[in-house]
Amino acid sequence: MNEMVKKSIRCALIGVLVLGPPWGVALSQEAEAAAPDIQNVLLTFHLVQADGFTDDDPEISDVATELRKLLSFQGYRLLSTSVLNIGLARARTYTLVGTGSQRIIAGDLAQPLAIGVEVSATRGSSETVRAKVTLATPAGLSPLLEASVTIRHGQRVVLGSARRTADEPVLILVVTPRIDPS
Repeated sequence: MNEMVKKSIRCALIGVLVLGPPWGVALSQEAEAAAPDIQNVLLTFHLVQADGFTDDDPEISDVATELRKLLSFQGYRLLSTSVLNIGLARARTYTLVGTGSQRIIAGDLAQPLAIGVEVSATRGSSETVRAKVTLATPAGLSPLLEASVTIRHGQRVVLGSARRTADEPVLILVVTPRIDPS
């Protein structure tokens, strides 16, 4: 008797798999709402000079307050503000990528500098991006600063500091992203 029941169940399962569900049986699957892909990332860079400044630079007062918590310099002043708009395109099945660069010319610097950025995001993620940032001289010498960081929308990140020569001041690069999911 048990063998007959098992055989009947097997036949019924095979029939459903081959022929589909019986009439009157509804199959439904609710699709989860996928997070929108990141389409655009607006990166604001502050190039800050750390030195023995005693006056506060009003343009970066909020940044200087945070820098004083991290680094032990007496003062900070803004050398330049750069804004890069990076559009992301699908590179592989689950990845979106974009690149950009910009030259920085500040009056106090002996040579111009260049910021290069590679941004990537996972499809379906609308909150964070991965950015590889390079600060270098346009002559193509080794970078002054190279950092990779995962950052959230609106998060301000100090990427690092670099000194070009022993006689020159320390340069600090601060980045803040604005992520646009569409």
